[in-house]
Amino acid sequence: MTKDIEILKDGPICKYYKNSILDKDVSWFIDNRFDVYDMNVKDWNKKNFHKHLKEKFNFPDYYGENLDAFEDCLSEMYNTRYKGLVIVFRQYDEFLNRERKSAEIILDIIATESRVWLLNGQKLIGLIQSNEPNLELPKIGGIEPGWNSEEWMNNTRNS
Repeated sequence: MTKDIEILKDGPICKYYKNSILDKDVSWFIDNRFDVYDMNVKDWNKKNFHKHLKEKFNFPDYYGENLDAFEDCLSEMYNTRYKGLVIVFRQYDEFLNRERKSAEIILDIIATESRVWLLNGQKLIGLIQSNEPNLELPKIGGIEPGWNSEEWMNNTRNS
């Protein structure tokens, strides 16, 4: 089973603890013609996260710096040159601790948009890395995000 299908079968959001495993999967996506946006969100907060999103994704000047605008701009990133888009958020637990509601909504937007992309033959996947080995998230897009296949057992993240 390919990495994209392995993740999407359990939902479009996948959790990681070890950066080495995340790096290996990111390399797989790059090697397999996915557009990858990799960002460290450790210092994101309520006042600056939209600025970071706009810069990283090269959103247009009219980006409204709100979550509705994020959803609109994300939907416009569909690009047939690639098999899909992978968004990597490193140290997402830091952002969740500061701005939980917005952090969860961002993931929900990715999950919702992922279904639309799949209908059009493309894949949208969110990979979140956490320094918290027992990170819990509510259902995102109707599915509770799971750990990647190498870290799904608790003891693999606590070693």
